[in-house]
Amino acid sequence: MINAISMIQKIKYFFLVTVLFVFSQCQSEKKQRPTNALETGRTFIKASLDGDFETASSLLVADTQNIQLFTAYKEYYNRMTDEKKKHYKAADYIINKFTDLNDSTTIINYSNDYMNKPMEIKVVKVNKEWGVDFKYTYSGNLPMNP
Repeated sequence: MINAISMIQKIKYFFLVTVLFVFSQCQSEKKQRPTNALETGRTFIKASLDGDFETASSLLVADTQNIQLFTAYKEYYNRMTDEKKKHYKAADYIINKFTDLNDSTTIINYSNDYMNKPMEIKVVKVNKEWGVDFKYTYSGNLPMNP
C-alpha cells in the first residue's frame, strides 16, 4: 500500500514538473515587443503583408479609430484572392525614408516590391511603448519625398 502511494506521488510530481516545463517553454517563445520606432514599423509592415494580424494588431495604438480601420483592412485582406495574398507574403519591402519628428513620433515611408507604391505609417511612443497610429495612413497626409 505504501509503495502504491509513493508511486502515485512520483507520478503527480513528474506530471507537475512536465506541465511547468511546457509552460515555461511557451512563455519563453512569446514574441518580444520591438523597443524602437523603426523595428516597430518594420515588424508591423511585414506582419501586415504576411496576413499575420495577431502580430500587427498587437503593435497598434489601441484607440477606437485605429481598431476600426485595422479591422476594415483585415476584412479587405481576407477578401483578396489567394494568388494576391501569395504575392503580398512574398513581397520584400523597402524603407524609403525614416523621419523622427520628435522623440516620440516617427514617420516611415516605405514601399513593397509587389505594389511599388510609396506608403507611410506613423509610429508613436505611448506609455513608453512604440505603436503604429494606423489612422495616419488614411488621414490624407501627403507622402514624404523618398
